[in-house]
Amino acid sequence: MSEEYNVRWFKDEDLSSFINGLNEELWDEYNEKVYEWKFRNNPFNIGFTPIVVVEHKLTGERVAFNSFLPLQIRKGKDVFLALQGCDGFVRREHRRKGLFQMTLKFLLKEIKGKSPEILIGFNLEEAAGAARKAGSEAAFSVNKFIADASNLEKDIGETRVRLNPIDLLEYYELYEKWAIRSVMLHFHRPIPYLTWRVQRHPFRRSHPYRILVRDEIIGYVVVDTVKENDGLTMTINDYTPKILEHHLSEIVSRLLDIYPDVDAIEFIAKNGTKLAVKALENGFKTLPWYNVIMMALNNTYQESGSVFRKGINISDSRRWFITSSDVY
Repeated sequence: MSEEYNVRWFKDEDLSSFINGLNEELWDEYNEKVYEWKFRNNPFNIGFTPIVVVEHKLTGERVAFNSFLPLQIRKGKDVFLALQGCDGFVRREHRRKGLFQMTLKFLLKEIKGKSPEILIGFNLEEAAGAARKAGSEAAFSVNKFIADASNLEKDIGETRVRLNPIDLLEYYELYEKWAIRSVMLHFHRPIPYLTWRVQRHPFRRSHPYRILVRDEIIGYVVVDTVKENDGLTMTINDYTPKILEHHLSEIVSRLLDIYPDVDAIEFIAKNGTKLAVKALENGFKTLPWYNVIMMALNNTYQESGSVFRKGINISDSRRWFITSSDVY
């Protein structure tokens, strides 16, 4: 079947087909502003638009797109470049012909010898299955935890926890304080990246807070609010690791004080973690959400179902810190 199609990198003249297809198959209101922000203004830009296009040889129709967003991964002082699979679709009449796998194989060939070291994707089950067929490894699962605000305890009495709004610089400083010492793999958050994600996002506005216990700053939490399903949903999209494990109910209570019109609160967490258990204890419901997949690109290799870098299994879920802000 693949002989009926050509595969190539994205060109400017593909933009309208890309946007229209995403709005038909995946998004509700993808537009040129979102595209410009994500692929033109990204501080980790790699010099070209990393979107793979599949077109039908006979008709010239663009029938599939698969996007790969450049982001940095960090552990302590070690920082390296990765690609995260994001916006993509295959037209309905062209599905089950291996086109998604074709885009991944094209990426693997084209990116060889360049700077990105791994491909990481947060995929629903169907897409994760196609990625595995194309040679990716299944790493771990990430679930969504969501609760109606009316079911959460808004007044927990006296609490030592306080939240104060902070600017981007303090957000970065609090991040850097733990990141420089951390042995956890995570998506790097330098100032240019935070400026791009927090201040320049086309439709989300994130609000960072310092967290204090007995007047001592212990970390940060970042939230955004979005109108959906006739209600206001708050996402806890970033936070200092282990903060929610120890202070989830107090932080949620303070957030509901600040945002009394919120109808629901949500965040993501790796399956089977202490945070997942804590969330269930505090009235959150769990929804299976993402399968995390990885593929070795450069300076990495795959062996026995895992992805290795410098001899370390970087697809081991225990090595990763993941928040909602990391998924595109």
